[in-house]
Amino acid sequence: MYTGKLVRLRAFEHADAEQNHLFVNDYETLRGMITGIPFPSSREDEQRFVDQQTSYTRGEYQFAVETLSGELIGRCGITKVDWKNSVAELGVMISSGYRRKGYGTDAVHVLCDFCFQEMNLHKLKLTVAAFNTPALRCYEQCGFRREGTLSEEIFRQGKYHDAVILGRLRPSGV
Repeated sequence: MYTGKLVRLRAFEHADAEQNHLFVNDYETLRGMITGIPFPSSREDEQRFVDQQTSYTRGEYQFAVETLSGELIGRCGITKVDWKNSVAELGVMISSGYRRKGYGTDAVHVLCDFCFQEMNLHKLKLTVAAFNTPALRCYEQCGFRREGTLSEEIFRQGKYHDAVILGRLRPSGV
């Protein structure tokens, strides 16, 4: 487990599927996700997702995010690890009742530390919907810098929105 000031990142357990099902089916959560249609997930889908998260996964490393008191409040991880170039994509999903309280920012800090100090990655990157200003603020507070904008990349609620590409390099000396 990896611990920050507010959260702990840990492996998923079989029993986490029900709580995951609740927060992944919140429309505001789905709306902020970049890829795919914001389609709800079934309990079976979430159980499959949770059960597939193992320490033997290659190229995708997902953590359950819990408060220090042990309440599951989200998930975070990295995908598309490019070992040759030491780059990976990062993502965080925090339950709506815990947003804008520092939990996401703390989870990103802990995840970045894990990626740079344990995985020896050089760069982390992500794409955020331009309308998701709380997420943009969170990532920028965690050292991510805007690297570009994809015009009208995301279709949500009947119109197209820009997507912002952010990146963070490994700090020197780490």
